[in-house]
Amino acid sequence: MSTVDHIKPADFGWTAHRGQFEDKIRQWCIKNNIGFFGTYQRIGESAFTKLVKLTIFELVMSSDELTQLDVKLGKSGKHLYYLTDNIVDTTQTKKLKNITFISIIELFGMIDCQEISKPTTPGRLFNCFIQRVESVRQSWFYFLKHYDLLDKGFVSFLLFQYNFYSDKTGLELFDWIHTHYELNKLPHFEQAYHELRPHVPYQNFTEITDLNGYAADSKYSLVLETYAIEDGHIGYCYTEKLHRALQTPTVNLLFSQQHSLSALAKLGFKIDNFMLQIDKLPWIERQQKLLDILVKDLVAFDPDLLYNNALHNQELILNYKQEFLKGQFLDKIFTDIINK
Repeated sequence: MSTVDHIKPADFGWTAHRGQFEDKIRQWCIKNNIGFFGTYQRIGESAFTKLVKLTIFELVMSSDELTQLDVKLGKSGKHLYYLTDNIVDTTQTKKLKNITFISIIELFGMIDCQEISKPTTPGRLFNCFIQRVESVRQSWFYFLKHYDLLDKGFVSFLLFQYNFYSDKTGLELFDWIHTHYELNKLPHFEQAYHELRPHVPYQNFTEITDLNGYAADSKYSLVLETYAIEDGHIGYCYTEKLHRALQTPTVNLLFSQQHSLSALAKLGFKIDNFMLQIDKLPWIERQQKLLDILVKDLVAFDPDLLYNNALHNQELILNYKQEFLKGQFLDKIFTDIINK
């Protein structure tokens, strides 16, 4: 067994980079004859009996995929250690005989923290910043138009997307999503599409690099998570969007994975009670509940509460950051993998 190298602040600086962290895990696996598969690598063949799969800032594999993999690993006499920053549903993971999940919450501290200022009377009702677009996010844009909300908020809809989703961008992507995912079959979406089409990509505020100022001038932050519609998934993904929202002193309307907010609350994060109730619902109902709050402006603006909650959440994240930079959490993980 090789010695465990700690992750030191000098390795990363204050801005931690997941690529460097991933490389450190990879190098340890190489030294110890363990197969390694990174965040964006599929699990393939390996000459080694012990395997490590790392997934950070992305969603872990689905239950069906893991069940199939578990059978395959059993037949080949191999064991996989799945390292992730996802909060995992242990009622599902304990059914796997040849896969051991290791949830590394310290990785919440990998992303830098933002400065928090006490909120003042907001100039607009809400903010909603949409860069990458898919069918559900496009439906949100339609709803904001349908309910005459666009002029009440700081809204962007920039029509970016990864190549694996579509090779289209801009207006071509907008048109393709509308027809391919049959949004055109809903009359209110079809009307919104035609009214919005001349104006996309859409942005109703001056372009700046840091959007925190626009968020600070909003009552609500409508946050559309990447994996929001992944109901019943085995993992809850902690993303940069959630990271920012937890530290933003606005009324946060979080369109995130079902039960993910309850999981964060169990870790000590301050989540509004109304959001914890919405968190229990299927994604279509969650979308409608959040829209209802925005349309009717149902939540009181309490600057002291919002500020204190954001500070509390940032304190938790800074504690994770300290643990991440010290790197001692890796000692136990590496030792457990070697000894099992």
